[in-house]
Amino acid sequence: MQSFFLCIAMRNEFYIAIRRHIEVNAKRTGYGGSLTAYEIGEDEINDPSLVSQRLYGTRQHSDIVRLSCGTSFTHEPLPQKVFLFPSLNAIIQLQKRYEVTNA
Repeated sequence: MQSFFLCIAMRNEFYIAIRRHIEVNAKRTGYGGSLTAYEIGEDEINDPSLVSQRLYGTRQHSDIVRLSCGTSFTHEPLPQKVFLFPSLNAIIQLQKRYEVTNA
């Protein structure tokens, strides 16, 4: 049971690190930085996994999409505007650091 709570705590720290990464690197967007600006389309409002597919080539990172868009729950629609998303490389580095899989 303790490892379950440790896993939850590590995932929480991972999500905090993703938010921090976006905040710290937001000013460097567009200069080869580790963030990508992406506008949520009309067909993506109710499907964060579609945004993940288009950004990262996999639907696996829909939680990162929701986090980057400021939504908390899977049933919340994504706002239709431009958001900053971490690069796939940044996500993988943070996953390794916080020992998180399937995020």
